[in-house]
Amino acid sequence: WTNVTANLPVRGSSYSIAEDHLDANLLFVGTEFGVFFSPNGGNEWKQLKSGLPTIAVRDIALHPRENDIILGTFGRGFYVLDDYSSLRGISNRIGNEAFVSSVRDPWLYVQSYPLGLPGQSFQGDSYYRGENLGPVAMFTYYLKEAPEGAKDTRQKKEADNKKDGKDNAYPSYEDLKAEREEEAAHLLFTVTDASGNIVRKITQKPGKGLNRIQWDLRYGHDDPIRLTPPAFYNPFAGNSQGPLVAPGNYTVTMSLFEDGAFRKLGEPVTFNVKALNNSVLPAADRDEKVAFQQKVSELRRQISTVQRRMSELNNQMKHIEKAILLTETDQASLYDDYLTIKKGLNDLQIQLNGDGVAGTLDLGRPPSISARSGIMAWEESNTTSAPTGTHRKVYQIMLEEFGPIKSSLEGIVDGPFKSLQDKLEAAGAPYTPYRLKD
Repeated sequence: WTNVTANLPVRGSSYSIAEDHLDANLLFVGTEFGVFFSPNGGNEWKQLKSGLPTIAVRDIALHPRENDIILGTFGRGFYVLDDYSSLRGISNRIGNEAFVSSVRDPWLYVQSYPLGLPGQSFQGDSYYRGENLGPVAMFTYYLKEAPEGAKDTRQKKEADNKKDGKDNAYPSYEDLKAEREEEAAHLLFTVTDASGNIVRKITQKPGKGLNRIQWDLRYGHDDPIRLTPPAFYNPFAGNSQGPLVAPGNYTVTMSLFEDGAFRKLGEPVTFNVKALNNSVLPAADRDEKVAFQQKVSELRRQISTVQRRMSELNNQMKHIEKAILLTETDQASLYDDYLTIKKGLNDLQIQLNGDGVAGTLDLGRPPSISARSGIMAWEESNTTSAPTGTHRKVYQIMLEEFGPIKSSLEGIVDGPFKSLQDKLEAAGAPYTPYRLKD
């Protein structure tokens, strides 16, 4: 017998121990104060605690196929750590500056919502529902040291001086200016397909040690950027997510942005995205399906761009009306131009988003371009089936109807609107800014 307690907590008991089925030196032990692992046969232990409370771990099960750890705790239920394979042989790699561990091949599918909406839907907090992993690729990475900004370095030094009873000098103007202008360091994970095309970029704040992020197996969304999230969840608004990728080989590369430049960390890691064979009507050609979804996404991006531009113009027109009244010149010609532009924007608004008056009166109207694109983008982003004939026809309708609207808006902006702005500037009118809330 060999004593393997090493640096385990002195207080409390050890209730369970498990050995990895591939690496005999990788051990897990459940104690009164959480779960610990040892990569070297019990010579040294480290605690696994991210998301796990300090609780007695009475039993441990290791899933040999998925490489998951399942913990049975005293009074707090079950906990699962997905894919612990990155802990195998970690002692041999821990001296590296950084690395990305091997990626478990993820399953590609569309997650169902049996309650109608994600999570507990409208069932209330008393309704119990366990969380599933979902269709994601997990990237486990290691950083030996997290980069510190100039402000963090200064404050850390000041804290050490205070602890040692030393004085701290007030930072100079140059130091404070450099701190405010410094770009924060961040990690960039770039996912590419088998042809080397960039599929997705994910940023993450650097953190020392072993960390993990997830990729939802989708392309990036094309919706207009919102710095503030919407006030409520709209399941038919596209949800700012791109289409699912096609099954196949993908590669993830980790880079660090620091001191105004990117540099690669570690080696690229390749993995295989596998399609879960549970679809009732699976697409015969997944690449063709993804290509169509990307066309829909691109058209949706252009429509959303025009919608946002029209919203910006309408908001600016409200300011222009006030500016005309404050301008010390004859307002007749200026106001005529204002009314002409306003009517043109209103006509385009109806063509793009539908007739709001007819909608309130429940008068039948064909679906607007905006309504068509929103519904189809949502439906196409949540299916693994081939595009239907209806979807292909709707796409052609949107393509034909949207072109003239986009051209008309560009004509208004480059013509009457620019002319009115020039007249306002010549008349000495107040500045009229965009006022668009995110």
